Amino acid sequence: MSDFRCTEGHLFEVHAGPHDREHTIVRVPCRDCLCAGLHWLEELDAAGEVTGRIPAQCCGPSTAELCGTMTFILPHLAAGETRRYRVAAAQNADFAGQATVQRGEGQWDFFLGEHLFTSYVVRPEVARPYCYPVLGPGGVGMTNLAPADHPHHKSMYLAHGAVNGYDNWSELEGHARTVPRSGAVLSSGPVYAELSALNDWESPRGEKLLAEAVRLRVYHLPAHMRVMDWEITWTAAYGGVFFGDTKEAGTLSVRVAESLEESRGGRIVNAYGAVGEAECWGKPAPWVDYSGTVEGAQVGLALFDHPRNLRYPTPWHVRSYGLFTANCWGLHDFTGDWSVRGDYALPAGQALRWRFRVYLHEGDVRQGKVAQKWLDFAYPPRVEPL
Repeated sequence: MSDFRCTEGHLFEVHAGPHDREHTIVRVPCRDCLCAGLHWLEELDAAGEVTGRIPAQCCGPSTAELCGTMTFILPHLAAGETRRYRVAAAQNADFAGQATVQRGEGQWDFFLGEHLFTSYVVRPEVARPYCYPVLGPGGVGMTNLAPADHPHHKSMYLAHGAVNGYDNWSELEGHARTVPRSGAVLSSGPVYAELSALNDWESPRGEKLLAEAVRLRVYHLPAHMRVMDWEITWTAAYGGVFFGDTKEAGTLSVRVAESLEESRGGRIVNAYGAVGEAECWGKPAPWVDYSGTVEGAQVGLALFDHPRNLRYPTPWHVRSYGLFTANCWGLHDFTGDWSVRGDYALPAGQALRWRFRVYLHEGDVRQGKVAQKWLDFAYPPRVEPL
């Protein structure tokens, strides 16, 4: 992989491996990434003739810290098959559809073409940044913002209720906060749009608890699906950090739309086939899917845990009333055993890194091919330079 080059004329092969691939996101480390950021990948047959082409997007020279990665979306490749591509030149005007990030008033807006997908809200009056709305296939709203029973459940967000003894989960009196510091658009183009955000977690008195770096990446996919990647880094930049054992946390948390709630007819399923809160709450799994009907459409929202994350596969704090979190912290609550602890001490200067994928799809867990999409995320196709 280290010999891959995103230079014009470079040849490479994509190997599906043991899984069928369909609209699969592929990210390739590449050498000498000094390109302008956009390419065509020409599909070649056995005779070397061009039979099709797909867009590819590199980080581009304006974001030097990210140079070295090319991303494309593989339309289809059956299990066991291989396809050959050649890198060709392209310009922005060549591509009809774009994923973009635009700065709004107190938020960053992600668009797929002309349509809003989500906004990352960083207004100073909110307790912590969140994404809202989160629009699924057909433009339906997939999440709930600040429901009356839990006003701190703000759609899609990062939070933890016991950080050096402070509560950065609720909005009760004396709660901690996540304070936005800066944001920057890293990339926009025909394959994805990416935002970098830097935040600080602070105590009620303004003492800094940890530094948070978030990269949000949204992909330009067919209309029947939406994919959003969260790359999260929590750094003990201001001294050691102690994460306490509590179910009131979610490294990534979602409050699903009201009509999706299991209590209103929605369905919770995990990677092992467990169904409902009774079988999925507190149980480790690589992924969980929450599906049902929103505005008359059958849709679902899945969260994917990555195999490199801490305590993979994560337990899930997933409730019939619509809370849905990847929570590797509340182990004593989940097991009912106080000797099983989810505490974690992060020494000063060290960091915890996480990767999660949010997958929005049409249909239920089977129709949305959720298991296949998790395999694309955790075990993507192999790319071999020629």
